[in-house]
Amino acid sequence: MGVSAVLDPSAFNETYFTFNKTHRIDAEDFLKSIERDGLLIVDSGKKLQDAFVKRVYSVPAWKQSQILVEELLKNRRKRVVECCVLSNYTSSRNILDLAYHVRTVSQADTLIVSSESLKTLKSDQRYDEDIVLLSGHHDSDFEKFYQRYYDRSESIDILSQSEIEDTIIYSAQFSNWLAFIVNEEIFASREKLVTLLERESSYEVLEQEFREFFNGYYALALELEEHEESILRVIKETDALAYLKYRVSAVEAQRKSSPLGREARRMGMSIHGDPIPEIKVAALSPDEFRTLMHTLGNWRLFVLRERLVRLMETDDSIEMVERLRAEFCEFFVCYLELELFLENYDYDPDEGLELRPEFIEELEREDEYIQSGGKMFTLEEVAKELGVKLECVS
Repeated sequence: MGVSAVLDPSAFNETYFTFNKTHRIDAEDFLKSIERDGLLIVDSGKKLQDAFVKRVYSVPAWKQSQILVEELLKNRRKRVVECCVLSNYTSSRNILDLAYHVRTVSQADTLIVSSESLKTLKSDQRYDEDIVLLSGHHDSDFEKFYQRYYDRSESIDILSQSEIEDTIIYSAQFSNWLAFIVNEEIFASREKLVTLLERESSYEVLEQEFREFFNGYYALALELEEHEESILRVIKETDALAYLKYRVSAVEAQRKSSPLGREARRMGMSIHGDPIPEIKVAALSPDEFRTLMHTLGNWRLFVLRERLVRLMETDDSIEMVERLRAEFCEFFVCYLELELFLENYDYDPDEGLELRPEFIEELEREDEYIQSGGKMFTLEEVAKELGVKLECVS
């Protein structure tokens, strides 16, 4: 399984290729792994991509690498994903700082760097274990995690016939449901939002698209929270998903609202006993609002969605469904972290929308009716009059 990676272009330094033959092999292997089942994250201004391409094409002898890069950048399989970076940030940073920033914002699995860049990051204390040299990307913790997961999964060869049949049924149901999830409207809206940010569109245009984004988030949340208990049980009972358990525990420890309160917040309301969000989106300045859109547009949830889509296009074997399940668990945890982040924001998607003229006329007629002594009836009174028994359906 490949990783989502940000590439520091200096890793393709001509000196490395000239004096270290294995470096070229490592480089080509990295490009092949991205083309096969990984994701390369670049900034939306393509400064990283352009610098990388320039280095690869600077040496005619790197023909094989050039061919691989050409295939990758055709992006027929959508292996290159843009991370929205504000233009004023891009223009004021060097390539290494930009690569580090893109990796941080997109929460990519790894940052591939040159040995000089690695020394620089270590010297200013920006190094972590997922920042690796080109020759070390195969040994990243992410790859090790997946290997551990597969090693601990039961082999289909030792399952009984009934267990195999149950697994096949589950696999088909899960795959169908996942296909629905990854095509929720929020993902199409996110692409539009990122494009508008890159074009530095006006506040009014961004606000309009954010309304669509938020409504898409609401629909996704309704679908996912219905299965939250069972998904969390899988995470907590699977040893190979230990690193996700800590993230789930962190979310649960920081949550302030109840499930009903979170649903009410998405509709711009609140319920008694739940804290009121501290930040009103409508009161943000244009710059603050743009920063919020930038943060949401780059949430790791969207990178993981792309990984799920890539895996679903690979094949539909039972083994692949197990890989999908592991990926989906991380996708779900990212959703929980997004929910936690939005818990502090007060936003009503209906605020500012104009009422239809016919609806206003209907309200005015109702008001006139009440003012003239008209009587309104409760639902219970209507049910009693009609002889209908009201029942609460969960």
